[in-house]
Amino acid sequence: MIPQQYDHIFRIKLSSWMLYRAGYHEFFGQRELDCLQHSDRIFDASSRTVVLLAFENQYASLGGLSVVTKYLPAFLKESGEKTIFMTPYHANNAAIRRAAKAKKFEPRCSVPFECGGETRTVTCFEDVKASVPSYYLHVDNRFVAELDPYHYADPTNLLLDSLAFCAAVPHACAGLGLTNSVLFHGHDWETAAVSINSKLAVTKGVLRSAKTLLTLHNSYDSPLPKSIMRQFFGRFSSAQTVLQATIPFLSGPLTTVSTPFAHELRNDPLQRGHFTNHLLGVFSRNPPIGIENGIFGEKDPVLMRAASSSKPLASVAALKATWRNELCDILPSYHDERIVGSLKLAKKDKKVPVFFVSGRLDSMQKGFDTVFRAFSRLRRGSAKLLFSPNVGAGPENADLDFFTSAVKKLGKNAAMWPFRIPQQTYNAIVKGSSFLIMPSLYEPFGAATEGTLCGTPVVARATGGLWVQVSPVNDVFVPPFYGTLLSHISRHQDNYAPTGILYREQYPLSLAEDNWEKLFRLPLESRNKSGLYESIVDALYKGMEQAIAIFHDEKQYCGLIVNGLNSLGEFDWKYAVAKYREVYDVACRSMV
Repeated sequence: MIPQQYDHIFRIKLSSWMLYRAGYHEFFGQRELDCLQHSDRIFDASSRTVVLLAFENQYASLGGLSVVTKYLPAFLKESGEKTIFMTPYHANNAAIRRAAKAKKFEPRCSVPFECGGETRTVTCFEDVKASVPSYYLHVDNRFVAELDPYHYADPTNLLLDSLAFCAAVPHACAGLGLTNSVLFHGHDWETAAVSINSKLAVTKGVLRSAKTLLTLHNSYDSPLPKSIMRQFFGRFSSAQTVLQATIPFLSGPLTTVSTPFAHELRNDPLQRGHFTNHLLGVFSRNPPIGIENGIFGEKDPVLMRAASSSKPLASVAALKATWRNELCDILPSYHDERIVGSLKLAKKDKKVPVFFVSGRLDSMQKGFDTVFRAFSRLRRGSAKLLFSPNVGAGPENADLDFFTSAVKKLGKNAAMWPFRIPQQTYNAIVKGSSFLIMPSLYEPFGAATEGTLCGTPVVARATGGLWVQVSPVNDVFVPPFYGTLLSHISRHQDNYAPTGILYREQYPLSLAEDNWEKLFRLPLESRNKSGLYESIVDALYKGMEQAIAIFHDEKQYCGLIVNGLNSLGEFDWKYAVAKYREVYDVACRSMV
């Protein structure tokens, strides 16, 4: 499956998009509406400046959004768009502090602004080392989370951080002399309120003309109490959450990071029954449009040369053997008191595959517990498992007890490294592993191409962007709610080149919505009491068994690697940028 096969869906959705105006008349007074209409008339698309907004950045990150902020601004700039990046200055984050100590930030302006009913000051620091103009906004007593940008003991602090950032952004732009034809492109709910703040800034003369778009990299949202809404916006609406309140004021189509996920947001029982049930109304008025991300990383020239050599399978097999030996050396030599388990991998065990699992520890999304349930069913010694969760500062840390116990039960066949692994070591682990497992319960886009870049095939639950990134070597069940969206995914079609394994549970659609909700109420150790959960584990177990069999067939295994490397050209950020620019054009033409 390649992203370009969804171009027709993108075009249809884009051409049929219409601005929903009813909410404007409920939220803004007539004088404000007149001002906004004038602002729309003077907006000059040919001289627009795209201001990308994200709560994560290269220094303070937790998930894949920080990777997007590395690539998307640079490719937008390369395409000819005047582009800047704005993000919070997370003052207590260790990487931010190191960057400040290294004098990477220089102050550019300090501007007073109204924030939550009081006057505050936003100080705009520029990252002088960035290739795209990048500004970090500092507001006293805000953005003070330490381990990652999101986690506080009281989640209200994250909401207040979000609203303070969105209130500060228009004033920071004005302080930088940027007031005309500003196109704000927010990412996730933490930056969504700029759709309101930018319009308020226009009505108050802070900005002359501005538009706002939003891309969802997840389906997370935040409650928005009426008292806080009135405090920050000076008014309130019937909305109960940030996305309910802000999506109606976007200037163009709501976007997300893959076409299947855009469909799932409105149709998947998991989303409808748990994550987005409160958003179905706003989604019906602004249906999400998928724009697939580019690759998360850089191509390895050595590996690419091997794949394009006269004997690609043999060349790739030799490289993987070398990298596996390096992994055998890394495992016993890496010392950290946080490591759980004592994974033993001997160089002579060449036919024992290594499954690697990593990512943000989030038991509501990532499904890591299903890996341990499935792995424990395999014949003991037939495979090895290395688990590296990216542990944040939130309540999900309690889940570590489950994984600690699960690892210890597997003896020398598994280990857990519950910390962020240095990049060089991480790359070596991915390259030396046999398969990357992505057991996500849902996945907007995902990092399957990271495995492909390292010559490591992926075993993934068929959902969201993983449908796009993995061409399955096996027949995979397609739930009926997808309709014809995935009808082309078949290994029986001509010139089909499989790159990995997809698995999907077969569970009655009529029961799924209610049972997802019941499943999430169970602690990890009790999830196996759910029939839905057990069907997921069964499907993953079969996927692991197939992976082991493929690993024993060197020709088939290396064929997956070569096919995957050949597919990387389809995940070019230039394709994503071209589509975003079309969305920008539509937004620039919209009129309140």
